[in-house]
This record gives sequence, structure tokens and C-alpha cells, in this order.
Amino acid sequence: MLIGIALLAVGAALLGYVVAARQPAPTARRPNSLAPRARSAPPPESAVDASDTDETLVMRVRSTLTDAVLEPIVEELLVPEPPVELVERPSDPKVVVAYEEDADEEESTSPQARILVTASGDTDRGQRRKANDDSLLVMPEHCLFAVADGMGGYAGGSVASALAVEEMRRAFEQEAFLAELRTTGAVPRRGSELAKSMVQAHQAVFNAARTTPEYCKMGTTLVAARFSPNKQRVYIGHVGDSRCYRFRRGSLRQLTTDQTMSTVGMVGPHADDLLQAIGVTADLSIDLIIDKPQSGDVYLLCSDGLNKMVSDQQIQQTLAGQRDIEAAVYGLIEQANDAGGRDNVTVVLIKVIDRTLHDIATIPSPPPDQKGWTKQPNIAPTESCGSEDATVIGQLPLELAALRLQSATGKPRR
Repeated sequence: MLIGIALLAVGAALLGYVVAARQPAPTARRPNSLAPRARSAPPPESAVDASDTDETLVMRVRSTLTDAVLEPIVEELLVPEPPVELVERPSDPKVVVAYEEDADEEESTSPQARILVTASGDTDRGQRRKANDDSLLVMPEHCLFAVADGMGGYAGGSVASALAVEEMRRAFEQEAFLAELRTTGAVPRRGSELAKSMVQAHQAVFNAARTTPEYCKMGTTLVAARFSPNKQRVYIGHVGDSRCYRFRRGSLRQLTTDQTMSTVGMVGPHADDLLQAIGVTADLSIDLIIDKPQSGDVYLLCSDGLNKMVSDQQIQQTLAGQRDIEAAVYGLIEQANDAGGRDNVTVVLIKVIDRTLHDIATIPSPPPDQKGWTKQPNIAPTESCGSEDATVIGQLPLELAALRLQSATGKPRR
């Protein structure tokens, strides 16, 4: 019975084809975005006649069905798809501006310097590390000072810190501030130039890490201070967990906030992991703090090798008891090493002097063309610390990064 039904189905298909073949060929075509191309013409009426054998008729059916089914499929495959638009995340680094109290007031630039600054700094390997990954920059002719702490535990940490301060030095010497920035409001020119020099340091380290395979994970923290004596302002740029303190009238205040995972709510053993670092973080965010220096202030830039070993109270006592900043630099480094020296330690102290009092005391002013200097590691160790001391870098989630940028209102910090 099944065989009979199958034979009837085949016969019906053949009869349908014969009837269709004797109808006039349709002229309408399905619209197609491709240019017209030649198509095989349908078989003429004379191509099918009663003299065809069953085998010939079956072959004709197979050929026609193949053309009818495959040709539209091939045409669909050849139709070009519309281009896909790729939406890229903005890559320009952000600048988050914060003002210390009294620093946000508009103040004209004086034709003469209101303040003078003098500085001293040094860096030390510490007691446990095999090499020093820290670098520092002192440029009195530009009133620029910086500390960079290469990421411990990775080859190239010393290279990253040295490259960062060298790129900043080059930017100020050549007055080449070419980087692009994102910010929610206006940034003072001198602060913007400082931030751009830090971005250029970031790009230099980033590019070097990707062209030198052995340094592929290198990076560095960076904290820098640029003073404007005629405007009586200081602009402090900050990425990572190196710090800037201000010592004023016997009291020590930390001006920077460590960019660690704890700032986005993480607790536990990874709360102190770095959130950002120069040369590593894809969506870099620079904290820019603006302060109004006063006569007698001392600004401290340091790597975390100091505050890991020496408490803020001890730092305050040292600065209060030692008026000579060079002696204070070595005193702080010695305290860190005496406490165990678990990390490299770098200290730069900048003392603010009132210009009027300075002139009354007839103290000779520093020569304006005094050249700056840097202190950098000589070699890049393959392993500078144990695995337990390795620097870990996190990443700020995009939603939190956007909120953080929007929160930069320019209001004074209390």
C-alpha cells in the first residue's frame, strides 16, 4: 500500500511539472539590489513533449528544481549587508578638579612673585627590595616637582617611573602640552598643562610596555606639584597611591586620596590594590587639586614606602622639629628604614617662603635659570620584590567612572 501511495505522489509531481512547463514564462522578477545578471531561460514548450521517456522527464525535473531553489539563495548571499557602526568608548583621560579652601577664589596674577619655593628630595632602595623602582623630579626653574613609584613585582617598574618623570621634564622644557583631556568644567591653564604632561607620561609608558615584551606589565604611580608664585597657587596632579601632604602651622594634612579599590567600596585583603596607574589603566582619571600656599607651608611628595612605615603623626613631628628641609628629607627616609624599610622610599619636600619677608631678610633669590634634576634607577630588575609585595592594578567600572567625573563640581574641599 505504501509503495502505491509513493508511486501516485511521483506521478502527481510529474504531471504538475508538465502542466507548469506549458504555461507562458513569467516576466516579473523579485527586486534585487545587485546589478541584473543573465538567468537561464525556462525550457520552451517544444522541450517537453509526449515522446520524452520517464527517465528524461525526471532529469528535467531535477535540473529545473535545482535552478529554482539554489539561484535565489545565491542571490541572497551576494547581497551586501549594511555596515556595522562600532561605538568606541571615549579614550581621552579625565581630570577631576578639587579646590582646597580659599583656593577657588578668583585672583589676578601679580607682576611679581608673591611666594618663593625651595625644595630638596632623595630616594632610597629600602631594606628589603633588591632594587629601587622609584624616580623623582625637581625642576625649580618651572616650580615643578614629582615622585613616581614603579609597580613592584614586575619587570620594568624602574623603567616606567624613570620614563614618566623624563616625559614630564621634556614636556615642560619644550612647552609641549599636546594631550587631550576630558573634564566637566574649566581647568586653570597651569593645572591643565600639568595634567597634560602626566597624560603624555602615561602614553609614553603605555607605548613602551607594548613594544617591549619583557616590560608588558610595567606601570607607575605619579604625584606632581606645580607652583605658580605670581598667582600664589599650587596644582597637584595625582594617579595611584603616592601622596601629597601639606604641613601648615604645626598640622599635617593629606591632600591626595589614594586611588585604591577601597574608594569604590571594596573591603578585605584587596582593598589596597591600586585602582589606577600610569601606563596601565585604559580609562585614566587624574585628580587635580588646587591649593593656595601660605608662607611657611611645607609640601611633601612621597611614595608609599614612607607612609607604610611612618605614621602621619611621626611625619608631622619630624617636620615640626626640623626646619631644614634637606635634613628633614633624610630624617624621614631614615625613619622608614628603621621601621623595616619594606619598600623603596622617596621623599621630596617643598618649602614656601613669603616673597616680602624674603626680600626684607635680604636672602638672595634662587637664580631663575637654575636647571632641574631627576634621580632615576640605573637598571631595570627582573624581580624587585616577593610575590606577596607585588602591585596589583584594578579598573574603575564605567558607571562609577562617569559618576566620579560628574562629581567634580569645583567646590572647595572642607
